[in-house]
Amino acid sequence: MRLPRLIDVKKTEQINTPEAFGSTIQTPKIDILPLLRDPKGDRQPGWCTYTYEHEGAPELELLCGGVNHKTPRAGAIWRQGNLLHFGFEPSPERMSEVGQALLVNAICYIARFTEDRPIVRTPCGFLQEHWIMGRAALERLVANRERDLKTYVPFYVGKTTQRELEGKSRSELGEWFRRHRDYLRADKEGKLELDGDLQSLHVAADRPEFFEKMFVLLDDTGRQETARRLLKRYVPEGPGSNASVKQWQEWWKENQPYSFFTDTGGYRWMIDPLAKKRAIPTAKLQGPARATLPAVESRSTR
Repeated sequence: MRLPRLIDVKKTEQINTPEAFGSTIQTPKIDILPLLRDPKGDRQPGWCTYTYEHEGAPELELLCGGVNHKTPRAGAIWRQGNLLHFGFEPSPERMSEVGQALLVNAICYIARFTEDRPIVRTPCGFLQEHWIMGRAALERLVANRERDLKTYVPFYVGKTTQRELEGKSRSELGEWFRRHRDYLRADKEGKLELDGDLQSLHVAADRPEFFEKMFVLLDDTGRQETARRLLKRYVPEGPGSNASVKQWQEWWKENQPYSFFTDTGGYRWMIDPLAKKRAIPTAKLQGPARATLPAVESRSTR
């Protein structure tokens, strides 16, 4: 497969820092790449995505953001496996030379990922009844003093947990979150709730130590059912909740280097197929390292 050469994209301009970026970027101006041939012409908003919600996904890579009314971390161009999201609205004929070069470069880049595939899948709240709330979302809510807790907590937290948080101040909610973060998961509506099993054991499901704890409990007749329930809940790709301790230990030994935990993918451990195929630990197989084809040479537009 022969790819076209990349094009250097270095023509930046300065604009006033968007108001929505103010809490993150303190400088009065930011550098941008202007993508339109006629900047004063008719413009429509593009589509950006909060990719940081899925930071645990090894096959997810944010390539660049864009000027938007959300946050500077909202992704405009990003990759998941062999799929590319190019969120800028203008058609190529309306783009400047720089905009067209950016589109060509994005296509050249995604063409290199012939083996990688999406792993983490999560419901879309625009198309389905709910999405799965990640724990970091509640953490950001607590830190964002511009958002009213009474309005937003019900959006993030299930009804049972809402009653426990009712009347708490922002600092009290922050302290509650720090004490209970390890035991939170998504309920049937995708909102956060406490997992009583995890809380009773004082164990976090998203750390490798979780498996060592479960192996011990599987040998304990009195707590064996709790262990099987938790393994079924958080490791659906494992050898099965009824598997023996030895089977679980062998499975974990084989798959630990290629395993990762995801909140928004369903609060579960998942296997990275590409990392396992290449026998490279998932932690070391990130971003461009997941490509199959080599990088191509660039040519300058200047």
